[in-house]
Amino acid sequence: MQDRLRTKLNMYVLVKDFLLASETITAKWAAFAALFAGFAETITEIFSVAAQQQEDKSGVTKTKAQVKASLIENMVTISEKCVAYATVEEKLDFLALTKFMKSDLQRLADADLIKTAESLHKNVLPKFDDVKVYELKQAELTELLELKNQFLTIYTRPAGDIENSAKLTARLDLLFKGADAALEKMDAILQLSRVSAPDFYEEYTRRRTIGKTATRTRALQLWVVDDVTGLPVAKAKVKVRFKSGTELAKVVRSTGGKGGMIVASLDAAEYEYEVSYGGYVTSTGSFFVNDGVMTEVVVRLKK
Repeated sequence: MQDRLRTKLNMYVLVKDFLLASETITAKWAAFAALFAGFAETITEIFSVAAQQQEDKSGVTKTKAQVKASLIENMVTISEKCVAYATVEEKLDFLALTKFMKSDLQRLADADLIKTAESLHKNVLPKFDDVKVYELKQAELTELLELKNQFLTIYTRPAGDIENSAKLTARLDLLFKGADAALEKMDAILQLSRVSAPDFYEEYTRRRTIGKTATRTRALQLWVVDDVTGLPVAKAKVKVRFKSGTELAKVVRSTGGKGGMIVASLDAAEYEYEVSYGGYVTSTGSFFVNDGVMTEVVVRLKK
């Protein structure tokens, strides 16, 4: 999903959450209920299709990153044992062939990493009996070849199925068009509250606008309020992590006196949150973070 669509989806979610909490105002318009129900269903489907699209595009990438990291760790382990042998025995030629820093390996292009792994195995194998005194194991050399072959297979594999990806993209486009059409009709109805409920209309208009920060001073602004009173909930515990459930990015914070929490830096991705506080039902949800865009999330806790 492109960044502009992620930004728009953030706006959809902000609008939906606000309107869900404002049923006492919107209930007087009979036509609004059907429009909002369709809008909410469309948002759910967008998240579903976006997840399929992300899995299609990133499945190979995630596996590749895992195998690459394992391959590099294996090479570094073997290298350290070879360096110990070469240094003690003053085998300078062997030292030059087998000494690798992790940072240098990480900077190598995929094809060069494959060649380096092959060379390492080729150079170490004849010296195995000498180096095994320094704790080198045959299993480590075997693993080196296995990881090298896995990585070779993965990095040359096409990322995702092109035809399926095109279908998912087309489906997303239709869903966004449908959501925009529903919003335009809801706009026409909700403007009727401009005089009778000015605070409601002002807040709806604010959430309805897609805003960008000039510079990335913050990635996420999350507010926690009481669902009934709308008052801020201080010291609520907030957990934020990648929606995939991995622990690559996890933030645990407490809200301040005004119920707010700011995260200055998050990678562009889809995240999920969990908010808890004594006496309230734990609330969960998801949101997107995009480069150059501040994402705002309001969580309403129920007692």
